Parts: sequence; C-alpha cells; structure tokens
Amino acid sequence: MQVKVAQSENPDRMPASMLVSATYDNITKSAVLKFYEPKSQKIILWKDETNHKPYCYSRLAPEELDFLQERDDILSIETVKRHDLMKDEQIDMSKIVVADPLAIGGTTGDKSIRNIIETWESDIKYYENYLYDRSLIVGKYYEVIGGKIKPHDLEISDEVKIALKSLLWDKVDSKSMVDANEFKEFISEWADLLNQPIPNIKRLSIDIEVEAEIGRIPDPKLAEKKVTAVGFKGTDFDQIFVLRTEGTEEGKNELDSNVKVVFYDQDKEKEMILDAFKIIQDFPFLITYNGDEFDLPYLYNRAEKLGIKNEDNPLYMMRDSATLKHGVHLDLYRTLSNRSFQIYAFSQKYTDFSLNSVSKALLGKEKIDYGIDFDVMTLYQTANYCYNDSLLTYELTSFNNDLLMNLLVIIARIGRMPIDDIARMGVSQWIRSLMYYEHRQRNALIPKREELQRRSEGVMSDAVIKDKKYRGGLVVEPKEGIHFNVVVMDFASLYPSIIKVRNLSYETVRCSHDECKKNTIPQTNHWTCSKVNGMTALIIGSLRDLRVNYYKSLSKKETLTEQQRQQYTVVSQALKVILNASYGVMGAEIFPLYFLPAAEATTAIGRHTILETIKKCEGTGIEVLYGDTDSLFIKNPTEEQIKTVIEQAKKDHGVDLEIDKVYRYCVLSNRKKNYLGVTKEGKVDVKGLTGKKSHTPPFIKKLFYELLDVLSKVQTIEDFERAKKQISDKIATCAKKVEEKEIPLEDLTFNVMISKAPSEYVKTIPQHIRAAKLLETIREVKKGDKISYVKILNKPGVKPVEMAKKEEIDSKKYMEFMESTLEQITSSMDLDFDTMLGKPKQTGLDEFFWN
Repeated sequence: MQVKVAQSENPDRMPASMLVSATYDNITKSAVLKFYEPKSQKIILWKDETNHKPYCYSRLAPEELDFLQERDDILSIETVKRHDLMKDEQIDMSKIVVADPLAIGGTTGDKSIRNIIETWESDIKYYENYLYDRSLIVGKYYEVIGGKIKPHDLEISDEVKIALKSLLWDKVDSKSMVDANEFKEFISEWADLLNQPIPNIKRLSIDIEVEAEIGRIPDPKLAEKKVTAVGFKGTDFDQIFVLRTEGTEEGKNELDSNVKVVFYDQDKEKEMILDAFKIIQDFPFLITYNGDEFDLPYLYNRAEKLGIKNEDNPLYMMRDSATLKHGVHLDLYRTLSNRSFQIYAFSQKYTDFSLNSVSKALLGKEKIDYGIDFDVMTLYQTANYCYNDSLLTYELTSFNNDLLMNLLVIIARIGRMPIDDIARMGVSQWIRSLMYYEHRQRNALIPKREELQRRSEGVMSDAVIKDKKYRGGLVVEPKEGIHFNVVVMDFASLYPSIIKVRNLSYETVRCSHDECKKNTIPQTNHWTCSKVNGMTALIIGSLRDLRVNYYKSLSKKETLTEQQRQQYTVVSQALKVILNASYGVMGAEIFPLYFLPAAEATTAIGRHTILETIKKCEGTGIEVLYGDTDSLFIKNPTEEQIKTVIEQAKKDHGVDLEIDKVYRYCVLSNRKKNYLGVTKEGKVDVKGLTGKKSHTPPFIKKLFYELLDVLSKVQTIEDFERAKKQISDKIATCAKKVEEKEIPLEDLTFNVMISKAPSEYVKTIPQHIRAAKLLETIREVKKGDKISYVKILNKPGVKPVEMAKKEEIDSKKYMEFMESTLEQITSSMDLDFDTMLGKPKQTGLDEFFWN
C-alpha cells in the first residue's frame, strides 16, 4: 500500500495514542504510521524518523553480488547473522538495502531484485517490515516524548492482574513446553497487550447514489453519471446531501428530525462532492459497504472529472482497494464476507453477503424497498433510501456495544497488522503476519515456501486419502438407528491443544537434533523436538490457554465493570476466531509457512487421542455411537462415567473434553457426517442443513421447518414411528402440489445475490446470471442485486419470477431439488422418496433399520 501523504513535521509530543495503521509515502520514500488519539478523536501521522530502508536477503556472498552495486537504487550490501530455525544454527546472509521497495519486488523485468536472484523476505510489504523491525504493534498505545516514540501502557485493574497471576501459576499447563518460563512470559505479554482498554472510535459511514442508466451499472472507473445523493451516519452526526434533478418531485420528508437534509441545485454536483470531502476529512475512520469497489473509486474519479484538485480530495486509490490520505477506511463487505467472521464471530447467522442479508441477520433491519425503479423515486425517497444504507453500515459496527470495531482492534493486536488490512484480509494473512513478527523478534530468517517443501519431500507416511496430501480427522462409523439420551462430548480446541502439548511447528517436527528422534508421533514416521519451543506451539498454545483459562472466566466475573466484561468477551471471541482457523491455516498449502509433516502430525495425534478416548469410554462401560473429528456421541452415560472420561483425556493427552450438547434422541444413518438430533428443549439439529440455505425456494424451506417441528415433538420410539408417517404424508402432499403446478410462483423462487455485473460473466454463465441477463431487458441489474428466478421447461431453463408464467414451471426439476434438500432428514430416517410418492421402490429394501 503506497499512499501520497500530505506530511508536515512530526510532532515533538504526542499523548498516549493507539497505533491503528501504517503505510508507505512514495514522495518522502518513508513509512508513515497512523495513530488514533482518543481524547481529540483525531488521527496523528508520524513519518519514520530512523532512516529505515527496504531490504531483502540473499545466500550469495556480497562479492558475488557485485553486479548489483552498480545500480543507484542499491544503498548497501552487508553480511549479517540470522538464525536458521530449521537447522537450529546461526547462518551468514547478505542483506541488500535499497532506496525504494519497488527495487526489491513489485515490477516486472530486472528492475526488481527478486526477479534476478534468489531472495529471502522479499515478498513482505514494506510497511509490515517496518512494523516488525521496530517491534511496533497495531492496537497498542504509544506516546511521543522529545520526538521519540515510546510504548505506553494504560492502567489495568488489580483484579485482572491477580486473575492473570493465578492463571500463570495454577492453571498454565507448561509441562509440555521445553522452556516453561518462555511460555509463561509469552502469556504474560499477550495478556498485557489484550487487556489494554479499547477506545471509542469516532467514525463516519458513507453511501452514495448515482444517476440510473437503464440496463447498465455505472462504471466507477469512468464515473460518467452524476452522483445524486451522499448519505452520512457518523458518531453524533446524521446528514444527507441530495442533488436536485430535472423533473424529479421533491416528495414528502419521511426522515427522522435529527437527520439534516441538504439539497443542491442540479448544476452544483461539484460543490456537493467538495462538501462531502470536507465531512470525510473531519472523521478519523471511514466505513463503507463495498466502498473499495464502488462508492470511493466513483467519488474519486467523479471528483477528478469535475475538476476538483487532488489536494482537496481526501481519497487515495490503490490496485484493489481505496484508502484515505489521512484517516483509515474499512470496507465492511470485505470484512463480513470473511468466513472466519461469518462462522466464528457471528455463528453463520447470514448466508450471503449483501448489505440487506447481513443487516437483517445481525441488526433485524433491512434496506428500504419502495417497490419502484430508482429513476422514479422522489428526492426525499432517494434521501431516505441512501441515508438508511449508511445507517445500516454504521450500525453493523455499533451494535452489541461496538462489537465489530472492538473485534477488529483485538485481532489487529494479535495479527500485528494495520486495522484496515485486518478488515480486508483472511485469517491466513493474520496468522502469517503474527508468525513473521515473531521471527523478527528472535532474529530468525523467515524460510521460503520451497525450502519447507523440500524438507517434506519423500518423508510422508503412506496413509493418504485420494486427492489429499495427508489424512484428516477421524470419523468413527455411526451405529445406525434411533438412540435416546445421547450426550455429545467435544474436545475443546482439539488441534490448538495438540499443537501446544506436542510442541508442533515447522521447525520442531522432524527437527535437526538426533537425540529428538525418539519422540515419535503415533501413526507417522515423524518426531518432535524436545530442545526448543516451537514457534507455532508457543503462539497457538499461549493464545489457547489464555482463552480457555482466563478470558472465558473474566468475561463472566460479576465484580468487574460491564465495560471490562464486555472487552473480555470480545477478546475471548477474537481468540476463538483465530484459534478455530489456526490449524486450518497450518494445514493449507497456500499458507507460506505450510509444512506437510506438521499438518500430518496434528491430525495423526488427533485421531490417536480420539481412538484412545473411545477405548477408555468402552472400558468404563460407555457405549460410543459415533465420532466426528473432535466430538464423540455417547449413549446414556452416568455423571460419574463422564467425569472419569474427562479426567482421563486431560491426564493422558493434555486435552479438555467437555459436554457440548445433550440430545433427547438422535438418529444416525449409515452415512458419515449425516445425523439428526433433537435437544431436550426440542431444538432440531440436522448435520449439513441445506434446507436453511438462503437460495432454497420458500415452499421447500417451509416444508423443511414443518418436518423439523414434527421431529421436535418426539419423546418415545412410538412417537417416532408416528412422526415418520406424518413426515411421509407431508412430503407426499407437497410433491402432489408441485406436480400439479398449484404452488404460487413466488414460493418457487431461487434467490441469489449477484457478486458482479452480469456483463462480467464471460466463460461460465451460472443459472442466476442467465436469469439476470433476461431481467436486464426490462430493468437495470447491478452488483449486489438479489435475483429471484424460477426453473422452466424450455431454454435457458430459468426465468426471472417477474417474467415467468405458472404453466412454464419445470415440476420435475423442483421434485429433484426437493428430494436432495430433504434427503438429510429422510435418509437418516430410512424413508425412501419414491415410496413416499407411491412409486415402485428401486432398491427392494423395505426394512426400517431400527427394527
């Protein structure tokens, strides 16, 4: 990220301020830090004062690099000592220092050093390098005294400090660590950082509307159409700018009285955009929904077209995102479509990423729908529509006591990464950054992907599944049938626990010490180190212990203030997001520190742990019905039996086993990962639950929930037999309606959001895009629109619902979709679809498997 920053001299003093971002200023050729000062609620810019320069490493000696010395962008080449973690020894490297990051990489041809010779650490962004080298942590507080940056720790309550001490001396299980003190030090540093208060961040959300063009979406690069409205929702700020357009009625003001509406004459668009820029400059943080792709590039290019000077434009465009010269921009579309946030922070409450779907799921609010085309709305309707979008965007950061903003701050602290990067990038980038930071703290050379790959060649175990490099988690064959009183036991953070307890990291699995080869890993030909703590084991292990033993209990402590408890809940949630994804990242080939033997070792120990626990269960008389990666389904256990198994798992394997759910009854089919369970409260869990997917037609969704309702009432085996009959009847009735085309069109629709303009789909054209292309003949269709279509008999096989007729419906296709959606319920109950519909059964097997 390179930004032209209007930069005055660094301040001589700066009160305690939180580091929020970093960038590179290509005018002064230096790193620039962005601090948020909580009292004034302003961003303070700080230009590097240490003369830090970009660099990379080579294994060639300086004299072998003489040919580079002729270049005027090379400042120096010197020999330095670095620690090679894989060999566990100091090595000599040539450090090549340059004047400009582009001299290392980022251009084609031989201007970039990494294109000419083999280099190390040449693919790290310059501002990240700068943060790592100066041990600067985003989200931490710093002050400036006498022109120098100094860390500044804000006060933490004594009670919280005491809780940490008791964790360190009583609960931290550091026996598995080679150096227990290093582990405790790590935990202590994490807690000091994560317990720092999170300031209230002043911010502004913005949304724009642009003149409609029938059949086309305005292109932000060309920005040919006028901006007709700009909506603002800020901390104590509500405003909307509207451009009057010829022949458009003013209409009636439906906005709340606190929202200030400003109208501009139709020839005053330039003035309106300049006024919008002034407001943006008043706020340290700018929030948008898809602003990287549309709102900000459109405003930037439109301003240029209207002759607005660059110095009056606060925006700065990058290759695939937009930022502010002075402040920080967060695009929530990128944040909330990150699967780690979707799954672990927001429990998969939303399934597609449009502003409407996410707001509906998280806020219980929706976009305004006047049911008319954009170009016929009155000015006040446009104002209301646009302001409401900016309000929803703002509230996504403010609901639940600023949960999302606080999560971003905490994850930035953990990932050692600018908040705007955290908001845009996936969890593998967060963990990469954290690992790179840690390498720099110990003067260790960051290995290249190819080196790690070479180390794992020819050493893998035989047990490999088709298309997989190594075996995954254990899935125990299910015992088919209906079972009452089933307890699901869960291994809490199984893989993070294993990584810590067995000291797993790329440098410790198959380490270079001969004496460690006796520390074998079950079911593999690998061993693990007993001389040094693995970096991954230290990081993942300390974060895991903090979450399980410290933050979970702090977040429930009655004696703390509501604000403190809220912060510890957020920290616990942020740690959950990172820990749940940590093993997935370590076992993913795209991860730069991916090492196959370490990934294999983790799953092998996981399988071994579960198999041993199953043996212990059976030894204490517990019947195990099913096991899936990190959970066990056990039948009718006593409290004493559960306690024994939990204690044994901790003692033998160092892992925590806990009760996850208790099912009143559970139905297991002969297919793995396919079961149905009903809790004591009557909640029905169906593994895989397609019926809930957002694009499923409403009539199937409705039927799906009706079937779940029937199942939730079952108390005995007799009830279950009756439920099977009811379910069979309901499916048959619905199928008859489908065949006779009695279901209303709107209940047959598939609803899919389009993630780009229909014209951008060239190679493969999915069904919803075919429907969108038909729709474009009658109205404008743009990125982010929801397309509602039905399946029809003739080509192209689909039609937008507003253009379709009942007689065109392809009943056979709906029957197939209905069968595949309900299969999770019917197959676990051994109900055959054809039999329910009165057709001859193909298999000839008519036994119910629980008899």
